[in-house]
Amino acid sequence: MKLRVLVIDANETRAAGTQAALAAEGCIVLTPPPAPMPPLADLVQALRPDAVLIEMDNPNRDALEQAQILQPGGRGAPILLFAPGGDEEAVAEALRAGVSAYAAPGVDFGKVKPLLDLAIAHFRAFSTLKAELAAAQRSLADRKLIERAKGIVMRERGCEEEEAYRHLRRLAMDRGQRLSEIAQQIITVAELLSK
Repeated sequence: MKLRVLVIDANETRAAGTQAALAAEGCIVLTPPPAPMPPLADLVQALRPDAVLIEMDNPNRDALEQAQILQPGGRGAPILLFAPGGDEEAVAEALRAGVSAYAAPGVDFGKVKPLLDLAIAHFRAFSTLKAELAAAQRSLADRKLIERAKGIVMRERGCEEEEAYRHLRRLAMDRGQRLSEIAQQIITVAELLSK
C-alpha cells in the first residue's frame, strides 16, 4: 500500500523538490489547497494522510499548536518537521507539541522516506502507550469506585468485604451492567440519602 503524505511548505521550490522525492519513493503526495490554507486539523481530516511532512524556516508557536491537535488519540497523523534551529529546547518543544520526528532542513531527499517511516513508527508507539495509559487510568478509577461502593454496602448491610463484593457482582450480573457502573449507582444513592 502506498504511503499518503501531506506536504506543507510555504517555499514552493523546496516543496516541489520534496514532492518529487516522495513520488520517486512511491508515495502518494497530497498538497494543501492554495492560500489561505485551512487549519492543519481540518486538512488532515479531509485528506486522511498517513503522515504529514512540514517544512518551515521558523517554527512558530501557532504551527506547534496546530501540530498538538494532531497528537495520537484523536484524528491525528504522524508529523515529520523539517526546521532549522534543531537545538535541544526547540526539538523538545516540537516533540511535546506532537511532532513525531524532527530534522534539520537540507536532508538528502533519499533520506526523507526513512524519516517518514520513523515518524510513523514513533506515532504508533506513542498511540499505543497513550491507549494503555488511558485503560490503566480507567481501571484504577473503576477500582476506586468499587472500593467505595463496597464500603457503603458493608456499612449498610453490616457484612464483611467479601460478601459486599459478591453482592455488587450479583447486582451487576442481574442488571447486565459493569461492576463499576453498579458501584457508581450505589455511591450516587448514598450521597443523595446523606444530604
